[in-house]
Amino acid sequence: MLDSIKYSSETEQVAFFKNILEQLQKGVCTAAALNPSQLSQENLSFSRPPNSKMGDIAFVCFPLAKILKQAPEKIAQQIAENFPMSAVEYLESVRTDGGYVNFKFARNAFAQSLLGEILDQKKVFGASDMRQGDRVMMEYVSPNTNKPLHLGHVRNALIGWSVAALIRELGATVVKSDIINDRGIHIMKSMLAYQRWGNEETPSASIKGDKLVGRYYVLFEIKYREEQQQWFKDKGINYDVVDDKTKDEIEKQFMKESQLLSEAQNMLRQWEAGNSEVRTLWEKMNCWVFTGFEETYRNLDVDFDQHYYESQIYTGGKEMILEGLARGVFYKADNGAIMAPLTRVDSKKFPTDKALLRADGTGLYITQDINLADVKFREHKLTHSIYCIGSEQDLYMQQVFAVCKLLGFVQAENMFHLSYGMVYLPEGKMKSREGTVVDADELIQQLTTLAEQAIHERYEQGTFDDAEVIRRSKIIALAALKFYILLVCRTSPIHFNPKESLSFEGKTGPYVQYAYARMASIRRKAGNASETSSLKDLNITEECEWQLLMRMLEYPAAIVRSAENLDPSFLANFLIGLAHTANMLYHQLPVLKANEPARTTRLRLIQACQMILRNGLNLLGIEVLEEM
Repeated sequence: MLDSIKYSSETEQVAFFKNILEQLQKGVCTAAALNPSQLSQENLSFSRPPNSKMGDIAFVCFPLAKILKQAPEKIAQQIAENFPMSAVEYLESVRTDGGYVNFKFARNAFAQSLLGEILDQKKVFGASDMRQGDRVMMEYVSPNTNKPLHLGHVRNALIGWSVAALIRELGATVVKSDIINDRGIHIMKSMLAYQRWGNEETPSASIKGDKLVGRYYVLFEIKYREEQQQWFKDKGINYDVVDDKTKDEIEKQFMKESQLLSEAQNMLRQWEAGNSEVRTLWEKMNCWVFTGFEETYRNLDVDFDQHYYESQIYTGGKEMILEGLARGVFYKADNGAIMAPLTRVDSKKFPTDKALLRADGTGLYITQDINLADVKFREHKLTHSIYCIGSEQDLYMQQVFAVCKLLGFVQAENMFHLSYGMVYLPEGKMKSREGTVVDADELIQQLTTLAEQAIHERYEQGTFDDAEVIRRSKIIALAALKFYILLVCRTSPIHFNPKESLSFEGKTGPYVQYAYARMASIRRKAGNASETSSLKDLNITEECEWQLLMRMLEYPAAIVRSAENLDPSFLANFLIGLAHTANMLYHQLPVLKANEPARTTRLRLIQACQMILRNGLNLLGIEVLEEM
């Protein structure tokens, strides 16, 4: 990842290095007789050479070939020969390699400035004011109240929470929210099953409220399938031998005749009419679910600033749709439904138009989502609104944004879909109705138990009391879970492996935690003397020392890249690379037993690296341990 990051003075956050880049850009323009105002940042960007022997930073001449109408090799030679060396701080040498100009820095002076900036800024190193003035809402999780949270919700929660933290690190004000889907036919299915077969069961120490409600959602599906099988038998239908088209027709007919589904639909009508008995049951079961959700969120260390409820906003949006119809933005179809002409907007992206209101005037999901989009911007005076929702909703979210644009929402251009891939198990995609999902609470407990076993294997009995073992186990378990999920590019699917996630080797959270803890151990043994010495005594002599320093330089860029792409995987991969580079240093070189000034130099490098690892892990929602 390090070699893939380009350096640009426009986005660089390390102050002294930003100055160097600006000086290098001016020097390149002077040497090549170019006018800087006529060039873009892409024309004046720098990168890391693939081999540090070539140089510390490289200027790519290929983008200038068209502008100067010369071969990149000739441009590179001209820049190297005419470059004003004295105009750039820390610059030691300039040389060419084909169409590249490679610059080498005076390492000790460079190290003093970089480590000085890291150690002075401490927790705020990497933070910036790039997004200052922005007010951003990050919506994530947004669960249904008919089942507990599962592994899919966990990926959503961890991505959403971390992206919110990353954007806030760039100076924006961030509001973390969710929309709780607490009404609709799926909620009535749980309620009906409980009403029929619940026997006044309530949550207890053995079963959380959200799991209890989820159990009855699954039970409804079981009873529904039993009813369906009996219906097939009564109708003389051999469902297994008919073709897919016929199966669809049979399913539709059964849905019309199903007694259970009819009762659930009737319950929904009663709920909408305000029936007191139905509403009382709904409030009771929702309360159970909310309490269960809050416990899961505490276990994940995930929080929210604002909860929205579907039951409170589902009637909104109709006025906006009707106003759009009156203005000619929308049209009424032959069946009476009000439609958005999305095919006219982009027929390739939208193969069909989108219904916004049914013929009977009732709203659809998109109706309430348009309403909520408006509510969010008005209530919180947002500049941007981000929706963390799975990739299966890609088309739907594009439809929502397109309809908002048709309505003339000024803020529609600043609505973003943070799409992410599915989570898979060895058995395939998770399914809720069959009750075969990976439950979030059970997953956390499983990982905590495995972490506890690892602690007992690594330490003698009695090293920690029971409370400390539990605390450490949870921290390691959450690091395993969060890092495993956040390490993967958000658009890619995940095949989750709990045991693999807990490994202390490879690309895992515990590996980075262990690297941090090892550095903490080295610093404890060294004492404080080296950390109060002047940075002027630093002496970079070994390549792995320099490589660690240059890795640390990339930390602010990793934050920016993660925030701009709404993808924590850039930061997670950076942290893996940083931990690996640090491990190489103290595996290849002595630290505590080294002579001065090498001992102090390496301890200062470790001090700064440990600080960055802690800050970076915290942005992913991961705690560190001083000893592992």
